[in-house]
This record gives sequence, C-alpha cells and structure tokens, in this order.
Amino acid sequence: MAWPAATYLFALAASAAVVMIDKPVTVEMIVPEAVRHSKIVLLQLEEVLVRRNAPAVWNVFWDMPEANAQSSVNGVHFVGYIALVANSANRDPKPAGFTMQLPPAALVALRRQRTVRFTFVPVRKLPEGGVTITTLRLE
Repeated sequence: MAWPAATYLFALAASAAVVMIDKPVTVEMIVPEAVRHSKIVLLQLEEVLVRRNAPAVWNVFWDMPEANAQSSVNGVHFVGYIALVANSANRDPKPAGFTMQLPPAALVALRRQRTVRFTFVPVRKLPEGGVTITTLRLE
C-alpha cells in the first residue's frame, strides 16, 4: 500500500537506512521481543548526516504514515523533533546520534504489534542532499 505523502520503506531488521530529501519518509521496523515488555522504549537514530553545512529540522511520528508538515505535534502519534544547526567552523559534516523516548501511547501499541512505523517529516526545506539516518534501532 502506498501513502501519497510519504515514501514507504520496509525494514526487515531492527535497523534501516533512511534518506530524507524533500518529502516525509516512513520506515517500518520489527519490534524486538524485549522491547514489547519494556516500561521505557527508545528510538535510536545513529550516524545522522546532513550533506551540507546547513540547518535541518524534522518531526518524528509513530504509526502515522500519512503525517506531513501540517500534522499536529500535540497528538499521541508525535514522538518529537530533531533540529540540527549549521556550524560554519565545521567544514566536514560529522555524523550525529539522537535518542528519542517513545510516548506512553506508543508503548501500549508496541505490546501487541510485531512491527511499528516511524515517519520522518521535514518541517522546512532540507539542505541540498537531504539527511541520511544510517541506523535506526529500538531499545
């Protein structure tokens, strides 16, 4: 099934590469058994790289593949946002890492789901080349 607002990727394992250029991107991840019983679940974004030294901001939603830049950040599906600032002193972009704690509503859903979808939504135009998230992991 394709959603018009998002590019849809399927991750067969707990990690997948995501490239966000100018549209929302949805990734489906397998929920590890240990995560289903956790009181706190973290979404780890590793090796996040912006191809140009420019700011980048995007929102993260769980199980909301139709999310777009106008989607409410006050709903239960909003996980949080990530903001990367430009650093003119840094000529070569360095990968970053981010940790996001999933909201309580997501924990309830994860207990009964085998997979979960995360949608990454650019809040404003991303720098040329977009953003690459090399690894996603639930812990």
